[in-house]
This record gives sequence, C-alpha cells and structure tokens, in this order.
Amino acid sequence: MTVPIPLIPISARVRVRRGRFPTDPALIGRTGTVVQSSEYTPHAYGVTLDGESVIRVFTADELEPATRLELSPDREAAKRRRALP
Repeated sequence: MTVPIPLIPISARVRVRRGRFPTDPALIGRTGTVVQSSEYTPHAYGVTLDGESVIRVFTADELEPATRLELSPDREAAKRRRALP
C-alpha cells in the first residue's frame, strides 16, 4: 500500500502550463501560489493566481514551480548522517 502525497507544497509559487486536460489559454503562463493541497486528493491543487482572490483547481501536470523548491536544512543534514545498522 502506498501513501499518496502532494508533490507541490502549500505556499509554493507556480506557473500554469498546458497539461493533458483542456485549460483556458488565457491562464497559461500566469503565476500564482498554491493554497490547497491534500493527501486525499494529491492530483489536485488549489491555486490563487496573482491579482485574483478566487481559488482555481489545477492538476500536477498543469503546474510548474516558478521558483526552485528547496529542501529544509534538517532534511539536508539527515541525508549526510550515517544510517543505523
């Protein structure tokens, strides 16, 4: 059994791109912020586009990170630690 997790975290800056589902051509290239994501619906993200207050729902293939997503320093430190035997 797998545990689905959202690939894009909340508060990440994203850019809308053309995905496999039809998208309004006026939205392609616009940027916004992810405000909703859930492990219950890991394929859908609620995004508020810049200059709007409406939450629009996009799939993961319709979004690309506008800024590079950085791992937390704790995760980087954990990667360098030796694994227990």
